[in-house]
Amino acid sequence: MLAAVVLAIVLVIAGGIAWWLARGCKLTMVGATGAIVGGVLSLIALVVLLDPEAGLRAAAIITTGSGVWLLAWALAGGIHGQRLLRAEERADAAAGVAPAVLPLTATAER
Repeated sequence: MLAAVVLAIVLVIAGGIAWWLARGCKLTMVGATGAIVGGVLSLIALVVLLDPEAGLRAAAIITTGSGVWLLAWALAGGIHGQRLLRAEERADAAAGVAPAVLPLTATAER
């Protein structure tokens, strides 16, 4: 029972971290929201259901589903962000703009 509670809390924390790191990416925010809601629902299932076995079963299903949900949406957000970055780099290269990456020695001097 304690392990299920800890896993649900970890899922809520992971969703919060994903939300914080999303930086406005709607895809990742959807995944983070689902993880937070799923973690809370798992905790509710563990507390509210009278039969501990049914509560553990429900919490396991909800936690697993929420974890997969977070992973899928976070990957989709990462792939989307990578595609946007590549498109921006191609547009800059076509316009003749130098990349905004500083050489390693320039950043070490600051």
